[in-house]
Amino acid sequence: MTPIAYPTTRGEERFNESHRITRCVVERTFGVLKSRFQCLHESGGSLQYEPRKAVKIVIACMLLHNYCVDRRFPIDGDVVQEPEVTVQPVRNNRVLVML
Repeated sequence: MTPIAYPTTRGEERFNESHRITRCVVERTFGVLKSRFQCLHESGGSLQYEPRKAVKIVIACMLLHNYCVDRRFPIDGDVVQEPEVTVQPVRNNRVLVML
């Protein structure tokens, strides 16, 4: 989904605001995962595997991250962040895995 280019109603403005907030959460989550798992950061944005294998790698990283959060293992190094994203903690530092 994309934001509405020229919102004309209050509902469209609220949609754009919700879209912006959600996108920031997703970008921060990517930054946390990329800082913990260099295979995601060093890949330049694409894992060089077939899609099914890449999905398994990403899910494994999310599950391992949640395991580390539960056991309070620190993240080594700084969090990798996209330039336009403001720094705010991800809720409970957990990543939602949907299968």
